[in-house]
Amino acid sequence: MKNGKVWALAALGVALSVFFLAIMRPPGGQSSPPGQDLPWQITVRPDGAALTVFGLTLGESTLRDGVNKLGRRYELGVFEDREGRLGLEGYFRDTVLGGLNARLVLPAQLPESALAVLKAHAGEGEPAVHQGRRYPVAEADHDLALSAVITAITYLPVVKLDAGLVRQRFGEPAEKITVPDGAHWLYPALGLDLLLGDNGGALLQYVPPAEFEQRLHAPLREAENEGKP
Repeated sequence: MKNGKVWALAALGVALSVFFLAIMRPPGGQSSPPGQDLPWQITVRPDGAALTVFGLTLGESTLRDGVNKLGRRYELGVFEDREGRLGLEGYFRDTVLGGLNARLVLPAQLPESALAVLKAHAGEGEPAVHQGRRYPVAEADHDLALSAVITAITYLPVVKLDAGLVRQRFGEPAEKITVPDGAHWLYPALGLDLLLGDNGGALLQYVPPAEFEQRLHAPLREAENEGKP
């Protein structure tokens, strides 16, 4: 499996460095104090249908809640995959949580009709990964987009991590899937896929534990099988 494919999959198809047009906004929101809102401080509902991390609850909190928590340096965009399916995401490229600088991507859910409106107002868009297209959300549509409910979180810390720290904070993973230059540390009970690079770079994806198999584990296994001779 090629490195690019692994990291693209891990980021749920988001080309983080090129996706959004730069929309600079005045700083907003309050950075959480050191010791709070850290990536290992995860609360899971007993039925596994909801997960809270960074002060946001997947399946309940909205992108507007994300702005209030993470600050106003954000960008919004709509993805269209090659099958024509649409998805909305908010990208926070400069935030501080628990004293740690990080970037976050928040996929969020709106009705198909609302996503179609966002796409229609965005213009032609531009090519994206995997033969898809990406569209910046028009300023006039931001209120609509910010009402979307967050369904997952991708967290990219600026600081480096290592295996010892990961084990100390998250425990031993239920499974590891080795990839070129790193490995996915899987924690189904926490709804977490932690991609740890050999160079200390990390990418953490959170979904409700009840959706872990479908949204994270199964795609990783499929990609792993495609990479075998």
